[in-house]
Amino acid sequence: MTAGFSLTRRRGSLGVLLGGMSLCTLAAPATAADQPAVADSTTATLMEEVVVTARRREENIQQTPISISAFSGAALAARGIDRSDELAQIVPNLIYQETPGAGGSASNAAVLIRGVGQADFIPTVDPGVGLYIDGVYVASTVGALLELTDIDRIEVLRGPQGTLFGRNTIGGAVNITTLKPTFDAFSGSGSFTGGTADRAEAKARLNIPLSSSLAASLSAALLRQGGYIDEVVTNQELGDTHKTVGRLSLRWKQDGQELNFGIDGTRGRENGAAFVLRGVNYQSALFNPQNLPLLPPGSAPKPGFYVINPPADVPVDNFSLFNNYIATLVARQGNCLALGSPTYNPAGDQSNPACYGSQYDGEAGKVNYGNLRSLNDDDLWGAHLTWDWNISDNLRLKSITAYRHVHSAFQRDGDDSPITIYHLFDVLALRQYSEELQLEGESFANALQWVGGVYYFDEASVNPNVVDFAPVKALSGGDAATKSVAGFAQGTYNVDSQLALTAGIRYTRDRKTFLPIQEVLDNKGGPFPVGLPLLPEIEVEKTFSKVTPLLNAAYRFTPDIMGYATFSQGFKSGGFTQRVFPPLPATPSFGPETATAYELGLKTSAWDNRLRINTALFLTNYDDIQVQIFQAIAPITANGGKGRIQGLEFEAQASPGEGWFFEANLGLTDAKYTEIDPDVIGINLHSKFAFVSRWTGTLAAQKEISLGERAGRINPRIEWNYRSSYFMDAIDTPAIEQPGYGLLNGSVEWVLPDSRYSLTAGMKNALNKDYLVAASFTPGSGMYSVIPDRGREWYVTVKMDF
Repeated sequence: MTAGFSLTRRRGSLGVLLGGMSLCTLAAPATAADQPAVADSTTATLMEEVVVTARRREENIQQTPISISAFSGAALAARGIDRSDELAQIVPNLIYQETPGAGGSASNAAVLIRGVGQADFIPTVDPGVGLYIDGVYVASTVGALLELTDIDRIEVLRGPQGTLFGRNTIGGAVNITTLKPTFDAFSGSGSFTGGTADRAEAKARLNIPLSSSLAASLSAALLRQGGYIDEVVTNQELGDTHKTVGRLSLRWKQDGQELNFGIDGTRGRENGAAFVLRGVNYQSALFNPQNLPLLPPGSAPKPGFYVINPPADVPVDNFSLFNNYIATLVARQGNCLALGSPTYNPAGDQSNPACYGSQYDGEAGKVNYGNLRSLNDDDLWGAHLTWDWNISDNLRLKSITAYRHVHSAFQRDGDDSPITIYHLFDVLALRQYSEELQLEGESFANALQWVGGVYYFDEASVNPNVVDFAPVKALSGGDAATKSVAGFAQGTYNVDSQLALTAGIRYTRDRKTFLPIQEVLDNKGGPFPVGLPLLPEIEVEKTFSKVTPLLNAAYRFTPDIMGYATFSQGFKSGGFTQRVFPPLPATPSFGPETATAYELGLKTSAWDNRLRINTALFLTNYDDIQVQIFQAIAPITANGGKGRIQGLEFEAQASPGEGWFFEANLGLTDAKYTEIDPDVIGINLHSKFAFVSRWTGTLAAQKEISLGERAGRINPRIEWNYRSSYFMDAIDTPAIEQPGYGLLNGSVEWVLPDSRYSLTAGMKNALNKDYLVAASFTPGSGMYSVIPDRGREWYVTVKMDF
């Protein structure tokens, strides 16, 4: 499919697709007559139709007229999914990946759906995909790489969810629901996993009935794995895992009311993200911009050569080149600019440790030469109380009260060398409080199903950020706060047994403040005096508001075929830029972004629900896109312009019998800029969206094989995941583009006869494909720092239920 794909031009293709699927489904009963029923437990788990709450009421996923993927906790385990970023392997058009950025937080996630999202962790920039845990919006992307323990189900909603969900669901939502305690009997489960690089993971859960109306559950996980990048100077292994996770849940249910209380925590003490140096860009607008051979200071002008002219041409716009300039001309540590060479060689003498260049490239050997000790310390916890009250048969009230707290400290040697060129240290302390009230009911003999409510969100954070550059050391960051209020309503009217019409609306008002706390800590002999503010220490404030509507029509052609059309809008408020250098007279800000989406979808089932095929086509007009670009040497967020995103999702699951299970998904995200803001430098109409692959897809096959009554059964699974090429930043830096790649994963599970015990052996990235997990580049530093994948991994897991 070419870049010219559009919903209008491909209307005929849509008709062929929908019509062909309908014929396939209508013809299915004749084929299904000879098919055995789904009876195998693992296959039944994988084919289970999940009950979702995407529209704030319980609905079968096949009866929910939106583009949504949903999986039970058991189905995720059967697929070998145990961390939230692995959801991208089974959900089309979902990007969920580790993205430390320049700061180096190993627990920060970039989450994008249909090309819309955000990767930066700073609290003055909001995420673009809403992450919800038990109905609670999680504001920080730090800590969003979640270990999937104690999971009841996960729903991934694609496209703007600007009516019913709390905040910033302009791209979509990842909605995680944890297991509730049950009242029937004491029970528990446990597992242990061992694998590559001393991987050792222990997980346990206890369900404890306390009375006929009160129950508790307790779960915990210890997660350990060695790193895979040697930081030789500090004697560390980067990319390790060292986490402790716990959750306590209480449930009370009586007389039409239910209270659910949960408190969870994560403690991480890790060495940091697995960065290595890929290469260096020495380009400077101040020093030798034409890359000519160099002549020493004082030399006579000569055509085709550049005569060094200190101090006017000191390359303070490129710290890598600055180091070699100072080492050569000021510190007299050697010829780090290769003076006298017939060609321009800004890396100079690579046998000299004072020169910065390819001697410190560590990608091939997975080695980091940094001398600043890396760290990634996370302390995350939260608590929520949900009250459900069935006021009557047709009226229900829900309250969700929540508090979450993040404290994270992370630092990294950004130059990946023993030289101090680019060192970073961050502390992020954030707390959030939220309250949501929902009133839900049915009217007109249950023909109208409706929900309305109000939402309040209060967030405060502090993010001191020390940056130690070759020419200057400074404190960046400050105090940020957000207060958000919203009111919403949505109703679905069932015109008859086939047609249902839905309308919704939300009003959101966000008030944001930011107090910069920034100054020069060490001028290193430069022109900026110690104590000079980078931004005025004056609190700035902005208010953003928006009304976001939704219209949806769903038509059930047969009990097993439903088509739908949706119009929706999403909104994400603006904010402030907290990273600047050199100093500015006022704090920069950026405006809100909006997405207007049109979607057509079809959901089909056949063969007594042993075949499901769901498709969706979408077109999104994306306005005032928030992008990360560079102003001088600082990464800032700005409104880059307008875009158009169109594409499709295809998901199929089949269980033809005899224990077989097949699944496939395909996602197309065709994203392009249609207008560029004239004040934005670094992007143009041909630029690609950061992190966005045009194609994503998965093929998987699994079979349940009986070994007899005394031996149980085995479940072999093989899976192929594909992702097409993408850039790691908004300015399309070629050196950190990731080419398209595919990953082969496989596993074999042995389940004992009573299904209480199982043993699984598996392998991820079985073909040892070399690809990048993440990358970082800022023109002011010059370094291309990348995080390579760990490579082929094996694991063995033992599980027990009691």
